[in-house]
Amino acid sequence: MARARKPAEETRAEIVAVAQERLLRDGPDALRLNDIAKDVGVSRQAVLHHFGSRNGLLREVVAHAWGDLFRDLASLAREADAATPDAFIDHLDRVVRERGNARLGAWLLLSGEGLPEEAFVGALSDLPELMAADGDPEDARRVLLLVGAAMFGDAVFGTRLRQALGAPDGEAEREAFRRWIVRTLWGR
Repeated sequence: MARARKPAEETRAEIVAVAQERLLRDGPDALRLNDIAKDVGVSRQAVLHHFGSRNGLLREVVAHAWGDLFRDLASLAREADAATPDAFIDHLDRVVRERGNARLGAWLLLSGEGLPEEAFVGALSDLPELMAADGDPEDARRVLLLVGAAMFGDAVFGTRLRQALGAPDGEAEREAFRRWIVRTLWGR
């Protein structure tokens, strides 16, 4: 009996989701087309049909992950009370650490498999104005750059850095670090 075929877009989306999950969980070596095809319930040839190659699939996963990250941050900034420093930094932590986007982003950027530079231009340009409140948008831009770097860095190697510094690690310590950033940069 023949297998029921899914619509092409549904299959593509499922392949990307499985590939992204594998990449986040196990790193770049987990992107084996045979394993992804098996997880989705399609043939390796079907994966190649949709993406052309492993690198084609990787580029699609990258575009999807960065697009999700930028949409999440932009939508957060537009929510009525979510543009507060506390809400913003907690959401940023969820997006970059809990969802694994920092780890994925770091690997992709360093591997040269990331999106073209123009894909990033202006993706978060509304944030400084929204986060500036009564202040200077240029100062807000610099604060956001520092906060983004700190949160991405903490998500990628914070545990190892805390170990090297002889500091405790765990969710309570990460929470304390976020509150310290808010107090230090926003005086709250």
